[in-house]
This record gives sequence, structure tokens and C-alpha cells, in this order.
Amino acid sequence: MNEELNEELNEEVVEDEETDLELEEEQEEKETVEVKKTTETLEARRARLTRQLEQTNKKLGVDVEKKVKAPAHNDLGESAYLIANGIKDSDEKDLARKLSKETGKDLETLLDSTYFQLELKTLRETKTTERANPEGSKRSNNTSSDSVEYWIAKGELPPASEQQLRRDVVNARIKKDDSSGTFYNS
Repeated sequence: MNEELNEELNEEVVEDEETDLELEEEQEEKETVEVKKTTETLEARRARLTRQLEQTNKKLGVDVEKKVKAPAHNDLGESAYLIANGIKDSDEKDLARKLSKETGKDLETLLDSTYFQLELKTLRETKTTERANPEGSKRSNNTSSDSVEYWIAKGELPPASEQQLRRDVVNARIKKDDSSGTFYNS
């Protein structure tokens, strides 16, 4: 009788194992199908995960602040801070705001960075150079030393190695002398 019970138990165990194997195979097939169906785009995945995060935060009672808008460029506090640190011209302020936006650093950190200091120095040198040599100045002479006008204004002849230029300068002087009259009003 014990043997009959043992045989029945063995048959039930074998049937249970076969049923378990079938269930596991069905589960694997379902997972495979689900994996194939869940090829979502990155944007859809981001949206889904954002919703899940919001739900989790709500369940936990965590209050997450929304992103605060960046202050407008005409913020008086920002301008006052820049002026207090020696940045007074509008183009210098624009440079500071631009680099702050690009790097994501606040103004205090940005003003101490060597990169900003180099950019500011370059900008100031460029402005100084532009102011030192204004356009339309009578002193600025844009003629090069290989032009006839340069040598006529200088009152000398070009070097002997520049024979063609020397001829042109001499011909221009002769022409200039011929065109001027003997008298002042002629």
C-alpha cells in the first residue's frame, strides 16, 4: 500500500513539474511579446517616467518645486551687481549675461572665473583700440609704402630696388608740377 501511495505521489509530482514547466514557458512567451510591444521612443519613455515620478512624489507627500524662470535681462539687482564689480558698459554686461547663460554659472562664480576675465580683457582691449584710431581721422594714412601717393607725400624716392615704382613717382611729380601754374590763380 505504501508502494501504491508512493507511485501516486510520484505521478502527481511529475504532473506538477510538467504543469510548472508549461506555466514558465507561457510566462516567458508573454514577456517576449511584451518586450517586442514596448519599443517606445525616448520622448514617450521620458514622459512616462516623469508621470511616474510625479505620482511617487505625490504618494510620498514630497513637494517638488517647478523650475523657476530665469530673471529678465533688465534685472536691476543683476545690473547693480555687475556695476559694483566694475562692469559698466552695456556690451560688457551682455558678455557677462551671455557667458552666464552658456555656462550655467551664477554671476558671482562667473566673475571670478579666469575664462570670463580673459574674455572681458579682450573685449576691453578691442574697444580701446577702436577708440584710439577713429575712422575718418586726417592722421590715419591708409596708403602703403608701395604706392605712388605715399612716396609723393613723403617727398622722397622709393629704394633703388623698386625701379618701376621710382619711375611712376617721378612721372607723377612731373605731372603735378606741370599742372600747377606759375601764378597762384592760374
